[in-house]
Amino acid sequence: MTETPAKSKRALTKRATATAKTKTRKKNVPSPPAAVGSWEDDPATAVGLTVPTPNLSKLPLAFSFPAGGPPPAIYAQGTSQFRYWATAAALRRGADYWANRIPLTQWYGGPNLNVVLDTGFGLDATYDRTALNFFHGPGVTGTVFTCESPDVSCHEVGHAVLDAFKPGLWGAASQEVSAFHESFGDISALMSAIQIPSLRTAILSGSGGNLYTTSRLSRLAEQFGSALRAQDPGLAEADCLRNAVNSFNYQDPTTLPSAAPMSQLSSEPHSFSRIFTGAFFEILGVSLAAKAAIPGGPTEAELLAVADDLAGFLVQGVKCSPIAPNWYAQVAANMVIATQTDQTYASIAKGVFVGRSILSLHSVSSLPMMSNVKSLAAAAKSATAAREPLPLVALPASHYGIDGVLFVEAAAEPLNSIVSAAGFKAEPIDPPSAIAAARAFVDDLFMRGQIDYGAVVDPERRLVRNHKTKTHALVKADGGARLERRLFSCGLCARGVIH
Repeated sequence: MTETPAKSKRALTKRATATAKTKTRKKNVPSPPAAVGSWEDDPATAVGLTVPTPNLSKLPLAFSFPAGGPPPAIYAQGTSQFRYWATAAALRRGADYWANRIPLTQWYGGPNLNVVLDTGFGLDATYDRTALNFFHGPGVTGTVFTCESPDVSCHEVGHAVLDAFKPGLWGAASQEVSAFHESFGDISALMSAIQIPSLRTAILSGSGGNLYTTSRLSRLAEQFGSALRAQDPGLAEADCLRNAVNSFNYQDPTTLPSAAPMSQLSSEPHSFSRIFTGAFFEILGVSLAAKAAIPGGPTEAELLAVADDLAGFLVQGVKCSPIAPNWYAQVAANMVIATQTDQTYASIAKGVFVGRSILSLHSVSSLPMMSNVKSLAAAAKSATAAREPLPLVALPASHYGIDGVLFVEAAAEPLNSIVSAAGFKAEPIDPPSAIAAARAFVDDLFMRGQIDYGAVVDPERRLVRNHKTKTHALVKADGGARLERRLFSCGLCARGVIH
């Protein structure tokens, strides 16, 4: 049957009305923005970045942000909405990077890690096993929000990742272990920044292809560093918080002062961390130059590939190493073993670790050959099996104001092999015993005012310094007290600065 003109007109009108309603409904349903604003590395460099909206609930390393956050969008820099998504983007990038390289199923405390964007007044950022806590404080040109810097937030992610991966390091009474936690945080910031193609290109272009030179990649947390220097010039390096390009060589931390200006080396964890961070970044720079297809002209893709390789060697080094007082030498030795699948990497890693005295010549020459990847995996499994918790040792404690003894977790896991750092004349140096290392570590904490006495020590017997952030606490125990770590703090402890 042929449709009449009148019926055809009514049908067309009906279809047009339905189409218009459908379009109206589609217009009224907002689609989520595809991107948010962030920084490439630090607010001080003022290089903005637009990234896809991060999935904060992504497993295995999910984040729980404060409820009622702003919807994803490109917000003006300097606003609270911008800080929210800038922090989210940086944290997601850092967590995703390590989740792809470490077989993690969740954070130490569970599938979600809380994020507190502004805990309160202070120049600090902390990780306490349940949350990443950021603060705000006075800066040179205005208020500094520590969450806003990807360098700072990805550093804190590094603490959380390492804790999930190697939880025995958390409570170890060892200066080197504590410093390595800070170094891993800085390496986390470096590796997370290298994931950004525009940053890789800019760094290589600005350095003429020489990665191991000071740049906005090597200069970590410039804004935070300037804020600390405004309080005390000795609390940060001259142009940033810490620079991965440095000339610090290994020294036995038990022979160093407990605190010193950042132009010098001390046993304070952030200060001492620069030895390992500098070695890692130097290996990265030399390896990139050696691996580049065009000598002197590495590409950003080559930088990404070499960085990924070294991150893998680092993960193997941490996984295979027993927790011991000479933790730096243990990790370095196992990194060298991991690199033996590639002679170029192996020669460079050995050269840098020996050059910085982290490993002695004798240790490098006597390392076992383990080029077989399966053998390395088996060693890693053996090294991490049934090694928690660390043994408790009792230290004399009357000089701390404690009645009885002080129980601490000693870095005293069984060693797989004997390795050592080197002295000033390249001679191997014997590491301190686990008890001596623990005593030096605890002495430092009391001298820097980082211990919460709680109800263990009477007020008249306490040592008081102007440091609000307490990384450790005393807990009553049979026979005396026990030392427990509360958190890792990004704020420097030197000279009793108020955070």
